[in-house]
Amino acid sequence: MNAAAAMFAWQAPSRKMRLHRSDQYWRAVPLSRLKYLFAAQGLSGASIAFFFDLLRGGVSDRASVLALAAVAAAAVVAIFFLRARATRQQASIAVVVVAVAVFWAVVPRMRNSGSESASHAGMSFDAAAMLVTMALSSLAYRTHIATEGGRQLKAEAELALAHRLQSVLVPPVIFRNARLEIHGRAIPSDEVGGDLVDVLEADGAVLAYLVDVSGHGIPAGTLMGAVKAAVRSAASLPLGKILETVNRVLPSVKEPAMYATLAAVRLGATDADVEYTLAGHLPILHYRAAVGTIEELTVRQFPLGFFEDAHYETRWVTCAPGDIFALFSDGIVESADAADEQFGVDRLAEKLSATAARPLADVFEAVLAASSAHGASHDDRSMLLVRVL
Repeated sequence: MNAAAAMFAWQAPSRKMRLHRSDQYWRAVPLSRLKYLFAAQGLSGASIAFFFDLLRGGVSDRASVLALAAVAAAAVVAIFFLRARATRQQASIAVVVVAVAVFWAVVPRMRNSGSESASHAGMSFDAAAMLVTMALSSLAYRTHIATEGGRQLKAEAELALAHRLQSVLVPPVIFRNARLEIHGRAIPSDEVGGDLVDVLEADGAVLAYLVDVSGHGIPAGTLMGAVKAAVRSAASLPLGKILETVNRVLPSVKEPAMYATLAAVRLGATDADVEYTLAGHLPILHYRAAVGTIEELTVRQFPLGFFEDAHYETRWVTCAPGDIFALFSDGIVESADAADEQFGVDRLAEKLSATAARPLADVFEAVLAASSAHGASHDDRSMLLVRVL
């Protein structure tokens, strides 16, 4: 592949991505925020009429030129509106139809003013009108840019702050004591995500849990922070009571449709078994080192935040040195290939089993790489690995 072909191959998807983001912006932005841009477009369109008459030598009478200016301004605004709200194909067709309609309806009916002196006056009028419309158009563009630019800078500042807060709330998990080794990370799909991985010690026990908050962006990140605070404030309670406490707190700090799923394991300083629970979450994978098999640990319970009086149970499972418990979010298993086939829990289990003897950081990266290679994921991707020592 030569350099030109390589450059085109790189630029083509890049242009497609930029156009897609542009389309999303025009369809999402409220029309009230485009008023100055509409004015600028209309004034630019009106200047076309004066330029057209100037090319003809200023021979058209003022009424015809002003009529064409009004129609051209309306046509350009209409085209811009369609560009903002219609598909690219619809907008292209509209451009052709409107342009043909304007020239068919107005241009043949433009009357000549007649005398040479009137022609000179017409050219002066066209030049002055073009100057005025272009100046006003420039002013409208600048007002739009200043208004939207200020709003954009504010949004970016807020997003950057939220991103910094998330990096504080959800740092990578690297934990080790005499009984456990834990490694995990939450990778947001946006600047701010709703996944949480956390480990804490209370009363001699270690609690490792993963939370997946519905939605994306700042609302999900805010609710994720509330979940973490609630879990940590109730850490000394039995595991089931921790979930019930969080479940009672969430309705007062979230939008009605939002919720959170959770997976957790807890191991005491002297416990021979591991306690685990799930709240509307994907199963926990238990790799048994002695036999090299994977078991799915499930508990069918409601997600957190739906019913304040919901009761949450926990279960116990035996473990042995070398065993690994894998907690993961749906962003890992729902990455899909071109045929829309998901990576799935089975492939994750295979990769976990194949790499279980390696350091947990390597296991994490291997699973993440396999999921990414399988296909794109549009959700936060998080995993927490707990190894019994």
